[in-house]
Amino acid sequence: MPLVNHVKKEIHAKIVYYGPEGVGKSTSLRYVFSRIRPHLRGELKSVPATGSSSLFFDFSPFEQPLFGGYRLRLHLYTLQGRVVNPAAWKMILKGIDGLMIVSDASPGGILSDQQSLTQLRDLIGSYGVSLDGIPTVLQLNKYDLPARISVENAARELGLESCRACSTSALNGKGVLETLTALSHLVIGRIAERDDVPRDRTADADVRTGETALEDVPTPVAGSNDEVFWNVSRGDKHHQSVSSEDSFRSTTGEVSVADDGVRVEGGTVMIPLDILTPSGGRQRFVVTVVVALDEKR
Repeated sequence: MPLVNHVKKEIHAKIVYYGPEGVGKSTSLRYVFSRIRPHLRGELKSVPATGSSSLFFDFSPFEQPLFGGYRLRLHLYTLQGRVVNPAAWKMILKGIDGLMIVSDASPGGILSDQQSLTQLRDLIGSYGVSLDGIPTVLQLNKYDLPARISVENAARELGLESCRACSTSALNGKGVLETLTALSHLVIGRIAERDDVPRDRTADADVRTGETALEDVPTPVAGSNDEVFWNVSRGDKHHQSVSSEDSFRSTTGEVSVADDGVRVEGGTVMIPLDILTPSGGRQRFVVTVVVALDEKR
């Protein structure tokens, strides 16, 4: 369950990257860390964990507070390399709020993926929790391999047809941020359901979860064809942080650039937006775009 610190006005949620050895968990985590703006992230740390080595860091996915002025802090964890003692995973999985199941897209990797998933069910079951009770996304990694299984087949073989599934290549980062964004969307939706989380009085109190974006808080989830809405250090496209104006209005209301205008600092463009919600309230959030030259050209 996410931890709410009412003194500091912070909400802390824990996300674990789980999977067998060599599927790309640590590579994915390190890629995410490299793409988050330094002032929004903590230190990337590696410490011993019951005979293994854990890798973790925390960051804020938004410049602006959420949920009535409370800031969200996501804590990402995984274990590196071979894990001999399952107790290491049990310790890391304690108190999770979101689960990224990382699997191998190569045809020969499905067996180890299945064995790893069986162990996962046993480990979280010891805490009285099932996969159905945890926001979960399947990350099918190594999708850049010439021989690979499809996302649909992988989900079916692993019994995860009901989970959101995404293909990635952690080596070049393709799909890694989008996959984390999808999971974060589910975690934020679960947080919004809690009675002890404050709501903005000007916002519509009915915050919905699922495949649609949250209507009353800025969401890090872009449309299926859009780039993710993270404040990242540099991006590949950044051409649509949110969906088109028409589709945005259909769920949130009128959108306009705030009176204080667009700010440009070096290669960073900050666009303050005022949103008039269907309930008559007004919200503010900032779209941050980092412009960088393609070093390959």
